[in-house]
Amino acid sequence: MPWETCNIILNSGSTGSFYAGDIVTGTVIVKFKQKQKIEEFELDVTGISKASWTRPMATVPYIKVYSESRIVLSVHTDIFSELLESTVSPGIYTYPFYFSLPPDSPATFKSSIAKVFYFIKVKCKAAYKFKKKTSISFDVSRNLDLNHLDEFLVPSFTELHKIFWDSGKLSMQLQSYTGFAPNQSISFEAMICNENKVKISRLNISLVQHIEYNVSSGYLQKEKKVQTVSYAKFKNKTKEICHIDMIIPQIPPSCNYPMIKIEYKLLVELMFSYHFTLFKKLTVTVSTVPVMHKSLIS
Repeated sequence: MPWETCNIILNSGSTGSFYAGDIVTGTVIVKFKQKQKIEEFELDVTGISKASWTRPMATVPYIKVYSESRIVLSVHTDIFSELLESTVSPGIYTYPFYFSLPPDSPATFKSSIAKVFYFIKVKCKAAYKFKKKTSISFDVSRNLDLNHLDEFLVPSFTELHKIFWDSGKLSMQLQSYTGFAPNQSISFEAMICNENKVKISRLNISLVQHIEYNVSSGYLQKEKKVQTVSYAKFKNKTKEICHIDMIIPQIPPSCNYPMIKIEYKLLVELMFSYHFTLFKKLTVTVSTVPVMHKSLIS
């Protein structure tokens, strides 16, 4: 075999995680057990985005496969150039390396449909011997900070209106925020004007994740509620105010990567005992850095 052991060590502590735009550094430590001539020795860094799913068809082959894989990062280094076509003696050799992650590198991602992943691979071939390889994976994160955009710092106002069969009117003004990060607690304030005192049963506010997967042969959309909070202590007065808090779960940020687009909406549902639900969807952005919100306006 070309080597006895080969270890790739990243200078990131034990996390193995980096941000897009970072310079990644590390070391390859190789132990050769015997004297031999090296024909090939390479270190390659690769990032791949891939997606795959199936759909039933009415005709043969009855199942259509949608699948694609794209290279999102490809780096080749020549840190072993001094060893090529030379003879190495038994011993331990250490080779530091570095490479840059482009600022627009997509973040590591994984779902049942698609994934984005990164790895470092070292390959070596000695004369008249089989090629040997080893690799390690690492994670890439994106730093999405909304704190420099005023529109995400101040509360937004949304109004919902409903007219009932007896011409009674109801309106609700909702104060909320349109940008926030995972693990951040978000407050909502709903002011309801209910002139006929129609019986309200519940107010639901849900954070909805929408993911669109795109390959050259088609696309697939997935949507799910990732968090829901409710308020049900209505007194059915002509005017009342209710407050709701939501803790944002650990979810990937809003993004638009090769083959993967992640968006979020707030679904507001005001439910009645004897009438159809009043609802509205609000577009929001999930960041990676907590947003320094200004207080709700009372």
